[in-house]
Amino acid sequence: MKQEEMRSLLDVSVEAVEYVQGVLARGEEDSAIAEIMDHLRRIAEVFEAEYSGATGLLQKVYLYARNIQASVDELRRDPSLFTRIFSLEIRPFVLEMNRLWRLDADVLSDARQWRAHQQELMQSMTALHQAPRKNYPYEVSIILLAYNKLEYTKAAVESLFAHTDFSSGRVELITINNGSDDGTREYFERLPHTKKVNLKYNVLAINAHQYIVEGRYVVGFSNDIIATPHWLDHLLVAMESDARIACAVPTCNEGGISNDQGIPVSYPNTFEGVEPMQAFAAAHNHLNPALWEDRCLLMPFLSIIRTDICRMGGIDPIYTRAEFVDDDLSTLLRRTGWRQLLLKDTFMHHFGGVTLGEGRRKGAGNALDEMRRVYYEKWGVDAWDSRGSFIAVEDVWKWHAFRAGERVLILEPRFGDFACGLVNEYRRSGFAPHMTAAVFDERYLPDTDYLFDVTVTAAGIEDVAAEGGRYDVISAGCYLDELPLKDVIADLEHLYSLLAEDGMLLLPVRNPSSAYELDHVMNKGMRDVYGLENEVKSYRSFSYRHLLRALYAHPYLHRYQVHSIMFREDEPLVERMKPLLRSDEDVPSDLEVSLSIRMFFLGIFKENA
Repeated sequence: MKQEEMRSLLDVSVEAVEYVQGVLARGEEDSAIAEIMDHLRRIAEVFEAEYSGATGLLQKVYLYARNIQASVDELRRDPSLFTRIFSLEIRPFVLEMNRLWRLDADVLSDARQWRAHQQELMQSMTALHQAPRKNYPYEVSIILLAYNKLEYTKAAVESLFAHTDFSSGRVELITINNGSDDGTREYFERLPHTKKVNLKYNVLAINAHQYIVEGRYVVGFSNDIIATPHWLDHLLVAMESDARIACAVPTCNEGGISNDQGIPVSYPNTFEGVEPMQAFAAAHNHLNPALWEDRCLLMPFLSIIRTDICRMGGIDPIYTRAEFVDDDLSTLLRRTGWRQLLLKDTFMHHFGGVTLGEGRRKGAGNALDEMRRVYYEKWGVDAWDSRGSFIAVEDVWKWHAFRAGERVLILEPRFGDFACGLVNEYRRSGFAPHMTAAVFDERYLPDTDYLFDVTVTAAGIEDVAAEGGRYDVISAGCYLDELPLKDVIADLEHLYSLLAEDGMLLLPVRNPSSAYELDHVMNKGMRDVYGLENEVKSYRSFSYRHLLRALYAHPYLHRYQVHSIMFREDEPLVERMKPLLRSDEDVPSDLEVSLSIRMFFLGIFKENA
């Protein structure tokens, strides 16, 4: 069928569901509704036939078409459920099917339209900072999503009712049975809430709930989560603490989440561990804003997000395999000036991989590689290489005594993970630093407003100045060899001149002779940097031995300290490389150790005059 005919059918479908919704809202009766439902089902049959075997967004269009038919059949079997099934299933499914189809046909098919669409979304997200907040019937809408694993669903529901105050009327619960066949639907039907959504066919990363939520905030609550004391109260306090906060995520057991968002626990990750877990959570969950962390990226096993942002289309459906959805949303929020918080004072348990894992296992191929490329093509930078993060940085914060009123300069912060860590360390110490970003790669210029007080652009290190005064800490969100250096020592001298007395210059330094780096160079011809097949990228490197020798002999840069980072996973590679080492007398005595050190932190300290 021609595209314009499909478009016309969607126009008819949307007009039909909005007409019926209006009839229901006015409490009227209309004999034409039964015929309208028949027409909607036949249109859904057309879309099912047209997009059977489709991939990407059109696969979701196909699945929504199948679910529309199933929901129409269900209300025919039980007309007493008409209002519920139509309002919570048929209408949202039609609206989402329409949105996805038009996105595929009108936006993704044309590069100019796609850029215009993205620009419009970012402008709307930015404008939202100044828009008046709307009134909502509820404070929070909790979306409980389940796809099989009924035993986990029951545990999640029991904990939710035990630790959430539904009696206040501030919170609504919406359950979504996403194609389960293990009794989940029947279990949800026995629960006392009213908003219950059933899909006969599983839709990965479903977003149709945006049409039915009525809370000021939306909480995504998967069926592999266990609620704990005060969880929702804490999330709400955090969200209300600053109008620039878009979303917040609690912490959980470290085995249940990545991105350094979890904390160590002693209880087992089993149903038997739930009771000691609740005791742990009761002792842990005490409101403490000093333990809130600004993050450039959040992996939300559970999150609370503003509903107006949720409805704006922040969840991009082009990530059809579910991977990198979180990276994409975090990028959109960062680049439109929104903060994202990790609440280390609020603990919940996450079994991990139960809800999404079931759906992901149905896909073929490498979803990570496929969706990483989608992100790269959309934003022009890599989701992983651009984070600006370094492991074990918390070990070197003790090199500097944080004080009130300090000024911090971050060179090339990129997404800002390193900078966020520094801000959070100041917060834990009871202080708030003045943050300045110096951006050299203008692709990252939009990534600073959410965190930094001042942003400057520069072509080289020599162009960086002391904006408003000298800095107590100068650091970088990338390796030293990734900065636009002309003369390494001269550039370090310039940065040193920008330091206040007792200031610290802290720089991550890559070891190009580590086994990790050498392995990539030998096998791939270059450093471990992401790029597409047709991209040619270059890189620079310099000897850390020569750097340290030069600093040691320098008249004032000699006050330095290093903290080396080794990875246990590199040990087998180091052993395989040892036989390749030269055996003559010119081999440095620390060569084997050098193979093990991927990078180190270099701290240079300025004495009092």
